[in-house]
Amino acid sequence: MNKLLFLLLTFSVLSSASFYDGSTTASVTLAGGIIKSKSVENVKKYKRKDCPVCKGTGKYLSGDGIKMVDCGYCEPETKLTPPISSSNGVIKSGSTAVSCGPNGCRVIHK
Repeated sequence: MNKLLFLLLTFSVLSSASFYDGSTTASVTLAGGIIKSKSVENVKKYKRKDCPVCKGTGKYLSGDGIKMVDCGYCEPETKLTPPISSSNGVIKSGSTAVSCGPNGCRVIHK
């Protein structure tokens, strides 16, 4: 799709270049953007504990020095809810519970 658009723009500019008195800045910018977008790589973020910007806190002082802002250079740590055991034999974790009795265990979804 991008190649077709690029070729269509190139052909239209070249075929009408002698008759067109306006600016071709927009088409050149668009063609350059298409070429550049293919060479940009995805940036991998640091682990929160290894981040050199926030040093593991998740926040750092803004450039103007007024407030703390969330760190965008590292991945936030995922927090897992630990299972909570109760005295009646039901183990709860989030919206799922496991109930164990004399006939075996069963999963209860809430």
